[in-house]
Amino acid sequence: MRRHGTMTREEACDMLWSLYLISGAPMYEAPDYDSAQPWLYKDERDNDIAAKSGVISALSIMDTKQMSRNLGIHEQRLKHLHAAYAAAIIKRLKSLHLPDFGKKETALKDEIIRSHPANPDGNVIGSDIKDYEWTHRWNNLVTFSSRNSMYHSYVSGFMEKIFVPMLVKYFPDQAGEVVKYIRKAGYGDGEVLDLIDRTAGYNSNTAYLYQGKSGEEHRKKLQRKQSGE
Repeated sequence: MRRHGTMTREEACDMLWSLYLISGAPMYEAPDYDSAQPWLYKDERDNDIAAKSGVISALSIMDTKQMSRNLGIHEQRLKHLHAAYAAAIIKRLKSLHLPDFGKKETALKDEIIRSHPANPDGNVIGSDIKDYEWTHRWNNLVTFSSRNSMYHSYVSGFMEKIFVPMLVKYFPDQAGEVVKYIRKAGYGDGEVLDLIDRTAGYNSNTAYLYQGKSGEEHRKKLQRKQSGE
């Protein structure tokens, strides 16, 4: 896309199919912290999450007008396709995140530490590198916890900030379409305006999203919060 600024029809088709396949590809199977076997994807780490993030990044810089000409299809169809791709990815990652796992993690770590044969009292983490089964359980738990945090950080720290402005750009003055894809991304009705607040914010470009009774009440609530009331 950045090599020469435009794409041939074949290149455009290849890109859309590639994004479709990456968007729909399954995530790595979660590490089993009860298993004494190493995680199958221990050398891959978060490549699956990063690949999904790459799709949303690619969508954000894509010139839909130029691509629609290359493909010979209406630009609006492309916008709906891109919005659907992004919504599906975000929904998938949100569904995998366990917000309360941290409360459980400490107890799980303590249990694994106590199970180490070199540390029956559980005072310190053992360093017996020959104890592979214990090591794999520990590593699986640490990796599970790390990936759980990544699901949230990738969505809230990156994807949301691209997704909502993209919807606003694609569907100006079409609040119904914006809200539709936000819901498709796994957000409930009570989360929609909060999401817009922390990503696009209230301004002349997003004012149409705050129309109606609920929008007006939300905006007043936001103003009171900003004024410190």
